[in-house]
Amino acid sequence: MGVAQLLFLVNLAWSLVRGKQAGGNPWRATTLEWQTPQTPPVHGNWGPTLPVVYRWAYEYSPPGRKDDFVPQNEPPSGAPEAQTEAQTDTLRAGGVRA
Repeated sequence: MGVAQLLFLVNLAWSLVRGKQAGGNPWRATTLEWQTPQTPPVHGNWGPTLPVVYRWAYEYSPPGRKDDFVPQNEPPSGAPEAQTEAQTDTLRAGGVRA
């Protein structure tokens, strides 16, 4: 039992000192919580602008895509990339975007 604990501690210390940084989305998840500017997100999550969602949360391997991973907030080809201030105000007020 003590050997297993020692092995765990050695692995932990080695990973902290020599381990590779994981980055903001190490699992390449498609949901919005992994698309925040800072991971883990701070209070308010998104900063001054809210993200625009273009697809369902779990859209993996869509037809015609080279990559298996497509985030919710990545616009499809031909879609506008940024939302207007009026859309942001509507969403903050709890309204539904048409």
